[in-house]
Amino acid sequence: MKITFLLILLGVGASLRPAQAQASHDVVEARTLYAQANRPPQETALRANLKAQGSGFFGDGSLQPGALRTFDGRYRPVPGLRYHAGLRLLEAQDSINLDSTHLWPVGSLRGFDLGEPGDAAVPVRRFRPRLVKEGSAGQRREFVEVLTMVDAGPLLLAWLYTSGADAVAGRLSMAPLLLVGAGNDPSEPLRPLELSRSSVQRLFGNRAEAVNAYAMTKQLLYDKPTDVARMLDYFNKLAVVK
Repeated sequence: MKITFLLILLGVGASLRPAQAQASHDVVEARTLYAQANRPPQETALRANLKAQGSGFFGDGSLQPGALRTFDGRYRPVPGLRYHAGLRLLEAQDSINLDSTHLWPVGSLRGFDLGEPGDAAVPVRRFRPRLVKEGSAGQRREFVEVLTMVDAGPLLLAWLYTSGADAVAGRLSMAPLLLVGAGNDPSEPLRPLELSRSSVQRLFGNRAEAVNAYAMTKQLLYDKPTDVARMLDYFNKLAVVK
């Protein structure tokens, strides 16, 4: 019995090692990207480019309260954030010296939140770095706005604010692109989702009938992103329970 238990522990330890190694790699890479973005010559170029932008910001470009989520697992509230989608760059006020800001490119953060928790009038908006793929174009890493309740569920629904030629030109798209994919596999890119009943139901596999019954009960529409997000949330609960 003791030998069997020991073998189980060794097996669990072996399965955890790749995940731990990846987490350690992510932290090192994030710190490197942050350090490069906040010292010359890259800092000088990024700040000059940011200052020259008259558009491309998410929202009106003003600083909003929010929080950083770092790869070491910390949640760090900050007094002001602004995100330039075209540059894929987040600017955050220093929590002590408000006249100073820090630059956070994609890959340097596990994500960021815009808004203050508990504000029912203005819900927090969650942005996370994910691989995205559009059509035949290669995949790239972007901050996307997560619409599903959890960031790492079996399925994740998100808005991409730079796509197609707009992404190349460094500006916000006229209309955001809805993406879907595996929430628990960061190596799997999110892909565009067509808002139709057949396309959405295809995501649910053998649970499509159960999700459709839920959608009918709640009067959810297949062409409305917020309703589709609720369907994915319901599916994620079913998938976790199994």
